[in-house]
Amino acid sequence: MTDAAVASDVTPRNAVDRAVVTTSKVLSVAYALSIAATIYDVSSDVLHAPTIWVYDVVTTAIAVAFLFGGSYALQRREHIQISALYDQYSPRAKLVCDAIGYAGTLIYFFVFAWLSWRLARDSVLDWEVGGSAWAQPTPVVVKVSMLLGSLLIIAQALANLRTVLRQLGSIPPLVLVSFAVAVAFAVYLGAMMGTDGELAWFRPLDWLAGGDFSPSINTISLLMLAAFVVLIFGLGMPIGFATGLVAVIFCVAFRDIDALAIITFRTYGFINSYVLLSVPMFLLMAAILDKSGVAHDLYDALKIWAGRLPGGVGVMTLIAASIMAAMTGIIGGEVILLGLVALPQMMRLGYDSKLAIGIVCAGGSLGVMIPPSLVLVFYGLTTSVSIGDLFLASTVPGLLMAGIYISYVLIRCAINPKLGPPAPPEIYNIPLSQKLASLRKVILPLFIIFSVLGSIYSGLSSVSEAAALGVAGVIVAAGIRGTLGWGMLRDSIYQTMSTCGLLIWLTIGANAMVGVYNLLGGISYLKAIMTGLPLDPIGVILVMMLILLVLGCFMDWFSIMLLTMPIFAPTVQALGYDLIWFGVLFNIVMQVGYLSPPFGQAAFYLKSVTPPEISLNHIFVSLLPFIALQAVALAIVLFIPDVALWLPRMLN
Repeated sequence: MTDAAVASDVTPRNAVDRAVVTTSKVLSVAYALSIAATIYDVSSDVLHAPTIWVYDVVTTAIAVAFLFGGSYALQRREHIQISALYDQYSPRAKLVCDAIGYAGTLIYFFVFAWLSWRLARDSVLDWEVGGSAWAQPTPVVVKVSMLLGSLLIIAQALANLRTVLRQLGSIPPLVLVSFAVAVAFAVYLGAMMGTDGELAWFRPLDWLAGGDFSPSINTISLLMLAAFVVLIFGLGMPIGFATGLVAVIFCVAFRDIDALAIITFRTYGFINSYVLLSVPMFLLMAAILDKSGVAHDLYDALKIWAGRLPGGVGVMTLIAASIMAAMTGIIGGEVILLGLVALPQMMRLGYDSKLAIGIVCAGGSLGVMIPPSLVLVFYGLTTSVSIGDLFLASTVPGLLMAGIYISYVLIRCAINPKLGPPAPPEIYNIPLSQKLASLRKVILPLFIIFSVLGSIYSGLSSVSEAAALGVAGVIVAAGIRGTLGWGMLRDSIYQTMSTCGLLIWLTIGANAMVGVYNLLGGISYLKAIMTGLPLDPIGVILVMMLILLVLGCFMDWFSIMLLTMPIFAPTVQALGYDLIWFGVLFNIVMQVGYLSPPFGQAAFYLKSVTPPEISLNHIFVSLLPFIALQAVALAIVLFIPDVALWLPRMLN
């Protein structure tokens, strides 16, 4: 949560801060141990001596790290929020919104902690173990971690709230009312939870209405949407906490307390997924590549091959961006890196600023499309489709999009060479032997790509195992380059801990809201609306694309996916379409959203490293031609599905 007064200072200032930071940093070692165990498992498989313990140990370790990472991200104020309106408020109004948001956060986590206590208590008393041959206590460890992780978030939220209230000085009536509601709600839930642990219940809305209050699902949907808009857009509350709060409120209002258990049941089922190991591994790869300088070397090696070709340095920038995308699947860091390295180079050469900016942002966004992509990983988890097949299906469209960008730059610069002047002699007038020697800097990135994608496509390893091999690859690359050190690895792991914490708790909140909405009949209701539209099936898909495009202008891909896929995925299947193909379409649309005004993240990432004279408006105007090129790629895949599907069909 980005507090108006404290967002720039996340240094531990009190006992809670220090406890959260220390606990999270200690538990972040779980990621390093998981990498080592996974690589050992892959080598054992190669030697035909498979292990029986790695799967359970790794799954348990990353689940624990995920659950405790949420408090670390909260301490660092890194949980994702939509701050379009929030940023326009006065400093005091921001603090008021933060205080109200923390009140809602405490309501959500009070419920989550109580439900987790019930799960953990029963699991410990029965000593619940897994089903493997060595009867590992995974259920006990994970369920206890759900309780402890949520309690730590409560403690950190209270500590942050204390800071906000100190900044406010006199507490506004609106804040007092919100806390009164939070306390009353907590007392009410506690009173309804019987002393024997079972839940007694009456519905307050029935009492207020003087009878059975059962609104239609249409009314409930509108109320839920209104609550979501107020919390997310109006208050700027972190999305993961706002969705969890909406789930709690609507479950209590329109179902019963017993139904709240769906929140922790869905959390436990999700957090125990082995494929989630790939998420911290890809994030760790990106962090190490950024801090080690391997990606910087890649650009330096390629730019000397630009030659006298107009737009040549821009083309080499796009090629370097494509290779970097295939190494990590992370986009924010790539845009920043290209903004620091490639953009100044093109500007010094006299490139048109709009073209250079477009190349950097569009090239940096290729991490969404070219495998491995975190968007595809979470899409596969959300829709229960093969992540390996998604990687295969996205390969050709990703390369197609890179090719479209390169063609556009070459054509524009051929028509008007002033837009992208050829490189000066000191760049291209280099002996061939020296150019060939520079390609040694490309070998390490290609080795990393092969270790990840090659092991997946060859069937040697799963996506999670391949991600662990990729981390090993970037560590080797950093060691060869001479930039490997404990400090760099430590900072990379800590960064991964925080990012994973916010992503997982965002998923947990969205899962809670989707689960409650499904209990209320909402998913079936919206699916019936979509399939009942007076349109051909392809028309329904076009409507979905339009919805995703609009959402992409205002929200991040992760939030959009978690909110739409529970509705869109079953609809796509009901219409007879392939979810792998739809995943590629979703991927392209999310790339469009990454560039689209008014809140395209690529523009904000680039603005953070550009000179003051380059305005945000100038960046967005520069991106418009590349958004049009993305629309071309979307149309190609939409109307020619085999562009995406022929490779997985051929290899499967």
